[in-house]
Amino acid sequence: MLRKFRSWFDRGGEDDLLFEPQVVTIKTRVYHLRKMSTDDIDAALDLERRIYAETPWDRVAFISELRKTAHSLYVVAETEDGQLAAYVGCWFSKDEAHITNIAVSPVFQHQGLGRFLMQEMIDRAIASGATKMTLEVRTDNVVAQALYHALGFKDGKIKKGYYVAHHEDAMDMWLPLN
Repeated sequence: MLRKFRSWFDRGGEDDLLFEPQVVTIKTRVYHLRKMSTDDIDAALDLERRIYAETPWDRVAFISELRKTAHSLYVVAETEDGQLAAYVGCWFSKDEAHITNIAVSPVFQHQGLGRFLMQEMIDRAIASGATKMTLEVRTDNVVAQALYHALGFKDGKIKKGYYVAHHEDAMDMWLPLN
């Protein structure tokens, strides 16, 4: 277990994961994608509270993740007027990529943005040489599970009491990339 934990944090001295800003159109709506910065934390916290009312991430979690620039990548999607529409975060190790968090504002859900961001991270994982991608999802979040299944993810083990606030269960899901 310790060896796997270390693999997330030791990428052999590699530089930061790069992400070139881009403009994408998804179902006629234009989004600006860029790497998340600490300036985005307040908007991300607001989004977290709206979506994950019971167990949102806190400021310390975001700061910690954004500092891990050699192995983690967080991407935000903004509207043309600068509103945070969504974000996704992923850890990359030598053989595996792990989605740490994804959030899409309720106003922008069911419009293809979450699928697009997931596919972006899947493509990056493949390019990095990862052989699988993993994530955890709340067992009662059938909408998210449907998206992950549509992207090819398989169901894995149930983690009892994974979400500490209310002792809710999570399911591991994994996607073979080879």
